[in-house]
Amino acid sequence: MNQAVTARLTGAIPTLASLSFEETTQFYRRLGFEVLHSDISFLLLQRDGVRLSFWLTGNRRVPQATSCWLEVNGIAALYEHCSGLDIVHRKGHLEAKPWGTREFSITDCHGNLIRFAEQLGEP
Repeated sequence: MNQAVTARLTGAIPTLASLSFEETTQFYRRLGFEVLHSDISFLLLQRDGVRLSFWLTGNRRVPQATSCWLEVNGIAALYEHCSGLDIVHRKGHLEAKPWGTREFSITDCHGNLIRFAEQLGEP
């Protein structure tokens, strides 16, 4: 049997652009992320077993054209925390979506759009 058919995906690690690993680290620490690895070309952060990786760029337009979704349980509490940090995207307030999730978005310190989503009906 073909291994590609029997293989099972077990996760994903979004890779986003950063203009400064120091600024990125400071921003995401406010959201509870910790540094797993950092060197001159790669930054890896983690919270609750979810990892985000970053590569360094000098082009400000790159992170402003990048986004990812992170699945969440307890989205209302996270939304309240992010609102208090004044990082909720101006068009990204918490709302139910027709595809069965409650979502909100933040913009990080370099312009990456991070969307948080919780399946409707979950706690």
